[in-house]
Amino acid sequence: MIRDFWVKNYLSIRDKQELSFVAKGPSSELVTEVADGVFLYKLGILYGSNASGKSNMLIAMNEVFRLLVMAKSDATVGIGGCIPFVLTKDEPTEMHVSFYADGIRYDYDVKFNGKHILNEALYYYPNKSKSLFYERSFVGENVQTDIKFGASLKLQVKTQESIRENTLNNHSVLSVCRKAALKEDIAPFNTLHAWIMSNYHDVDGDVKKGLVEILKDAYSNPKKRKFYNTMLQKADLNILEYLPVVEDRFVPNDFRERIQKENIPEEMKDVLLKPTTDSITFLNHSDNGDFDIPLRWQSKGTQKYIRILDALYDLITSPHVYYLDELGEDLHNDLLYYYLNVFIFNSDKSQLVITSQETTLLSQDMINENRGVVWFVEKNKETASSEYARGDSFGLHKNLSLYNSYRIGRLGAKPELGSIFINLED
Repeated sequence: MIRDFWVKNYLSIRDKQELSFVAKGPSSELVTEVADGVFLYKLGILYGSNASGKSNMLIAMNEVFRLLVMAKSDATVGIGGCIPFVLTKDEPTEMHVSFYADGIRYDYDVKFNGKHILNEALYYYPNKSKSLFYERSFVGENVQTDIKFGASLKLQVKTQESIRENTLNNHSVLSVCRKAALKEDIAPFNTLHAWIMSNYHDVDGDVKKGLVEILKDAYSNPKKRKFYNTMLQKADLNILEYLPVVEDRFVPNDFRERIQKENIPEEMKDVLLKPTTDSITFLNHSDNGDFDIPLRWQSKGTQKYIRILDALYDLITSPHVYYLDELGEDLHNDLLYYYLNVFIFNSDKSQLVITSQETTLLSQDMINENRGVVWFVEKNKETASSEYARGDSFGLHKNLSLYNSYRIGRLGAKPELGSIFINLED
């Protein structure tokens, strides 16, 4: 879980903007005790008008972990995630994240530009006291980076030198364990790296996976298959269960002849000309009888719901962190509330950070009573940069509705729209 995060000079964020998930205590189901006496919010919701910068915060939170775990094999490759604020594009980007992995707190700070990581420092709390994991600083182009390791890691001198030799100026020290086989004493590196890779996810999860692949994977796992069927039934979609099927695929003769002449591997030709395709069929229920409906005939909202169930299963079965952008899009608001409540009441040490335009969430008692899970995002009129304000920072009386306060513009983060009358004459 993420304890707190801040970023400076990234995308639409010019000045330092911070999200803190620290809660005062076990006030509700929205809070979990991630370590002894440490309480964090499991949910974070970002509101704001279009182009305010809501999604950019999710991208930034994702990027700091990508920097931490993704290595580079070539020193000339740029840092693709370096996208500074356009008016300060010559200045470095800075990020900080304090997070938990397997019950241990880690604090990571990094400063980077498009070519190099200029500074980074990773601290951890193995015995509730802060200890150095490593810190590094940029020395110069084509010069080995300067790295200092914490004594508590007990790394051999040879291991330290091997890490230094394999750490290029364009990736983190931790990510070295992804590209080099090192001695057994690098176990703390491998353990943390593996935890992040398995439990911290990209924005919207694995977007490369199609719905057929998602549902087939779930079907092969009895527990996950039961979860999917249960959630589809409870969503009032008239779906009882689903089944992977193989459908015939029509391949036109002219397309077949053209592919056969192409100078491409035979394996690729086989895929392009395959006479069948994997698909999914759903058993739908009605009072007059049950019937099958193929995946392609399901509504856009149903397909969106199926995709986000993949994240929900992870969140309620083991510790995970997901960022879901524009959650609620194509979903009825009741189904959105239901999805979030399943997460809140069935998860333990998982965390979900979302952006949404579904403002009626603010009228829910649990959200109104735990305003620390909400941030309102708007653009600074002078700099056009995004600014984030936590819901409990406005000094609203507890009896005042967060929803009504936002609706009437008291909390900002709403578009200021012009006249509805359009004059196209000169």
